[in-house]
Amino acid sequence: MSIPRSAHPLRTRLLAIAGALAMGTATLLGTAPLVHAVGPGQPVLTGSLQDELGCGEDWDPACEATALAPAGAPGQWESTFEVPAGQFEVKATIGGKWDEAYGLDGGEENIPLAVAAPTQVTFRFDAETSRLSVALAEQGGEYTEADDELAAAPYRHPGGGQTFYFVLTDRFENGDPSNDTGGLEGDRLDHGFDPTDKGFYQGGDIAGLHSRLDYIEDLGMSAIWLTPSFTNNPVQGEGADASAGYHGYWITDFTTIDPHLGTNEELKALI
Repeated sequence: MSIPRSAHPLRTRLLAIAGALAMGTATLLGTAPLVHAVGPGQPVLTGSLQDELGCGEDWDPACEATALAPAGAPGQWESTFEVPAGQFEVKATIGGKWDEAYGLDGGEENIPLAVAAPTQVTFRFDAETSRLSVALAEQGGEYTEADDELAAAPYRHPGGGQTFYFVLTDRFENGDPSNDTGGLEGDRLDHGFDPTDKGFYQGGDIAGLHSRLDYIEDLGMSAIWLTPSFTNNPVQGEGADASAGYHGYWITDFTTIDPHLGTNEELKALI
């Protein structure tokens, strides 16, 4: 258990002796002795904020002012305090002593608490799980005109509400066979076109996509999402590892459409 300096065993014993002397003095004077108000098994919010909450000092496990109250269900305890602005650490102690103390996740570490302004904070302790939870107190009140400036219309992307058809252009429709090789000479390792190999260009292009807009619309689609259409390195790799840039992710020029797919003008016409 991580015990703060103020709860050191020697200090605790000295405080106990001083308390006993005070009780004896009170008895001699004919006044009632002090009664310990924290009951057995009752959790106390203990930490560096206790002096702000009415206790004589911080880290006092026997302070009645920060004792939690029964919350109804067995083993459930809860109290709400007005916590001032500041940085604090807390944990729950049981029965007014340091014999049992539960911090972060029920362990030894103190629970950090940062408050930017005076705030109603609810502290709950579950005896079954030995967990102390910290939450803002419930916020109430009706909406008023004063709240208008806090409310704003939610952001909506221009594409919101559209139903998209995702297209890998090379694999959709070959509308213009003249661009199958992208205007490049040589064999498939030069221009990347080989419809017999799924790793190479198959011939689909923007012209083919444009010619099938009615088909896409009949599917219930209202917008099209193209895979990257910019100019690509046509072929990469060697031997069995060679393949083409039909997917669009080997871009070499972000200003021009890949010639296997068409031209800038064809994409403008499609849009």
